[in-house]
Amino acid sequence: MVAITPVIAARVLFSVLGLFMLATLLYTIFTDGSPFRKEVLTPWMGATLIDFYINVAAISAWVIYKESNCFGALLWIVLLICFGSISTCLYIVIELFKLSPEDPLYLVFLNSRSRQASFLSA
Repeated sequence: MVAITPVIAARVLFSVLGLFMLATLLYTIFTDGSPFRKEVLTPWMGATLIDFYINVAAISAWVIYKESNCFGALLWIVLLICFGSISTCLYIVIELFKLSPEDPLYLVFLNSRSRQASFLSA
C-alpha cells in the first residue's frame, strides 16, 4: 500500500481544486452565458477583478522565480491571466510532480537552484 505523503496529498488536492474550478466555469458558461454582459458589470465585479489581478501579480512573481527561462514564465503568466485558478492549480500540480513523494512539501516553492542549495546545506 502506498503511503499518503504530503506531496501526494497536495497533488490530489490541487488536481481536485483545478477540476472543480473548470467544472464551475463550464457550468456557468453553459447555464448563464457569457460573463461579458452589461448587467453583470457592477461595482462588485470591479472589486473582484482588482482582487484577481493582485493575486495574479503575486503568483506571477513566484512563477518568474521558479521558471528557468523568460518564455516559460511569460507563457504561464498569460495562462494565469486568461484562466485564473485553473492555471494556478495546473502549475502547482506540474511542480508537485517534479518532486519525489518523499520530498518535503516546501520544496515546491523553491526553484531548482535553491533546491540544490537546500540539499547541499542539509
